[in-house]
Amino acid sequence: MTRQRRQLTAGVVLSFGVVYIVFEFLAAMAWTAPPYDWARNLISDLGFSDCAVIDGSVICSPLHPLMNAGFMIQGTVFVIGSILVTRLMVPRRGMRIVVLSLLVTSGIGTFMVGVLHQGLALYAAGLNVLHVVAATLAIGAGNIGILLLGVIVLREAEWRGYGIAVVVIAIVGTAAGVLLMARNDLGIGLGFIERVSVYPLNTWTIGTGVGLVVKSLRESRRSRATQWRQPPVFPTMGA
Repeated sequence: MTRQRRQLTAGVVLSFGVVYIVFEFLAAMAWTAPPYDWARNLISDLGFSDCAVIDGSVICSPLHPLMNAGFMIQGTVFVIGSILVTRLMVPRRGMRIVVLSLLVTSGIGTFMVGVLHQGLALYAAGLNVLHVVAATLAIGAGNIGILLLGVIVLREAEWRGYGIAVVVIAIVGTAAGVLLMARNDLGIGLGFIERVSVYPLNTWTIGTGVGLVVKSLRESRRSRATQWRQPPVFPTMGA
């Protein structure tokens, strides 16, 4: 696969991350009694498979299968896209393995959040900790992974602007992840803090995808224009 083809493929794959955002929005809008609170409710509440009162909050997500499918789709997109992106942006094999390990761990964690979705059966079996571990890996490894990726590509003029943006959102996501682990919502709601820790990963997925597609199309158009402007070369005839 050529570099340009890998770039376009990575962009197309990562752009599918928008599916997760759509599924989350639809699942939240399906809540009616009470309405979903974006600041107070956690994201995983949308994937809770039963109607119940947990820690004093009413949880009832009619579209929980859709939300859990969204987690699994996002995890799959994240893993495949990360493999392609690291091969494209990280030339040194050692650093590529480190970054890729973190990003793949995050993608698998996200996928398992959907598989090990919360519900009364998981609570009854005492296995809710598995869901928490999966979510922690998804958020923690993901934000550290994209932070490291951003720092690495800062050295390359081609990716410097991209690297700055990635470092900024990764720092925000990591800081929010620390607050989430400490269960400190700063008075604005734990659901809001969780989103600040998770959405940088979604932003990286979709933003990188769209950016790579646009970059690939521009380079392809520029290459064709250059070829068109070159004068034809005719073979010379011998005497």
